[in-house]
Amino acid sequence: MPVAKIEIQQVLGALKATGSSDPDVLFARKEELLAESRKMKLLGVFPIIVGVAMSLTVIGAVVGIPAIFFGLFVRKRIRTNVQNAESAYTEYLASIGVQAKAATA
Repeated sequence: MPVAKIEIQQVLGALKATGSSDPDVLFARKEELLAESRKMKLLGVFPIIVGVAMSLTVIGAVVGIPAIFFGLFVRKRIRTNVQNAESAYTEYLASIGVQAKAATA
């Protein structure tokens, strides 16, 4: 698997293991868990582009179509990892009674 699946329980365990109730420390740990998934974002786009280009020919479609599906699978896995980490982070903050800081742009 190019991108490991991140479960909610895994994120909760990592947040509890920090032993801190500081939202900044917990946020940093969550981002650490997501670092690999975010690095692999390009891995999800590249096979889609290559697959579409290869599928322009009949012979290339044999390899191009599976490449497209692989790219879509990787992008879905990354999106799921981010959603799981965000929901676990919010759930953990709520369970310890800490308010998450508002995102500033």
